[in-house]
Amino acid sequence: MTESEPRRGWLSRATRAAGSTGPITSIRESIARGEDSEVGAERRARRHWPTEIRSVRGRVVLAFALSASLVSLFLVLSVFTIGRGYMQAQRERTVERIAGAHAQLLHARLAVPGTSAPQALSTLTPTPDTVLALRWNSEWHVTDSGAEPELLPLVQTSGTEPLPAERIRLHGNPYLRAGAQLDESGGILYEFAPLTELEATLRALRTLLILCAIAATAIGAALGVWASRRALKPLHQVAGAAARISSGELGLRLPRTHDRDLATTVDAFNGMLDSLQQRIDRERRLVADIGHELRTPLTTLTTSVGVMARHRDELPERPRMAFGLISAELEHLRRLLDDLLALARAEAGIHRSQPEPLSLRELVTYTLAGRKFAPELLTVAEDVSIDGRKIELERAIANLLDNADRHGGGLTEVTVARDGRDALIHIDDAGPGVPEGDRERIFERFVTAKIGRRTGTGTGIGLALVAETVAAHHGSVTCTDRPGGGARFVVRLPVTGTHPSHDDKAADEAPRNHRAEQAR
Repeated sequence: MTESEPRRGWLSRATRAAGSTGPITSIRESIARGEDSEVGAERRARRHWPTEIRSVRGRVVLAFALSASLVSLFLVLSVFTIGRGYMQAQRERTVERIAGAHAQLLHARLAVPGTSAPQALSTLTPTPDTVLALRWNSEWHVTDSGAEPELLPLVQTSGTEPLPAERIRLHGNPYLRAGAQLDESGGILYEFAPLTELEATLRALRTLLILCAIAATAIGAALGVWASRRALKPLHQVAGAAARISSGELGLRLPRTHDRDLATTVDAFNGMLDSLQQRIDRERRLVADIGHELRTPLTTLTTSVGVMARHRDELPERPRMAFGLISAELEHLRRLLDDLLALARAEAGIHRSQPEPLSLRELVTYTLAGRKFAPELLTVAEDVSIDGRKIELERAIANLLDNADRHGGGLTEVTVARDGRDALIHIDDAGPGVPEGDRERIFERFVTAKIGRRTGTGTGIGLALVAETVAAHHGSVTCTDRPGGGARFVVRLPVTGTHPSHDDKAADEAPRNHRAEQAR
């Protein structure tokens, strides 16, 4: 086997490996799907609150709130029951003591000759709304004559001992009945003390305890929110790291922790990132190696074809047609190689120039002229200045123009406009448009939309290079439908002075600089 044969075999295997979507695409798809599902779940949770309760945070908050509610309910019932019993017992003892004192006074005054029972009762000074009922010489005497019909059935008894203390209702209001014996002859004094103040105190106590229970439940829910945030903080760090990794910060790692429960998760996540970065770096090196290996023979072929092109008219018709096909395919291969190398440089963070102020109108006009498009295709609603690398942005715009011309039925219009703090470039074509399911995939490497668009000349790299270049300029590129039919590619870039500061930019490009050193 000659020296060229193993090289061809290595290149064919490398090309097949590069031709697959590869780990980078699968990793980014999985992370993007995770982000999309997380964002979608959050939006659905905001629309449907039961979904939020089924989340981990919702369950933790609900558990804390229910626990606080149950504990506070138990305490409320216990405190209220014990407090009510204690106050009622205190009130009963107080009324019984007052009734006993009044009975002794009555007994002493009735012992004076000529003193009648009503006269003796009138000398007592009970509390307001208190009603006294005296049985003396088998007759009843009541201080409130209006209450006599309702009161007497409650105290009449044939015995000489007073009835035990009891809660009753008089005139529709709560009262406490307490009795005391005057002497052994059967004289009994009953004191009916109102319980209105006691009932009001109990109602105030009940209201206060209910408010305390509500406050305790709210505090429990707040503690649940705090505890859930603290417990889920590592998961938020993982989600944030995944989002930043999908945007290109492959050197990001979670900080080490002394928490034994979290250390396993952190170590596993960081180990997964190390493995993924190694796979991604191997794929990037593979693509770069393919490009560099192909550059020398491709340059030789291009030079040879250029020499042969000078004598093309001297060739017979069939060889001349074959030579035309070779020239076209060689040009296609050259574009593929240029895009591969440019994509490898962009992903590694290698830039051939520094950002500078650019007029978007001049940049697009220059690119249209370089690609032999009519200047009338350009519509400038407002000239906008951006900060960018001219060579990279020119290549990205040229790729979009070529995509519209070759695969979209022809370029129809290019529009430069401004939307708030963003500069916009609309590139419209006359094709059938891009299927909705492919509008994000077409910006991945080696992916082409084959449904409803021309095929056969696409490399699947041009749009990936556009997305990488625009992202490096803190912008975005999307594909939508053009009014009237066709596809519209929208490039959105920050206007001069609105993109991240140099410190932020340096922080964003730190992991890329590490990859750039490896790529070099």
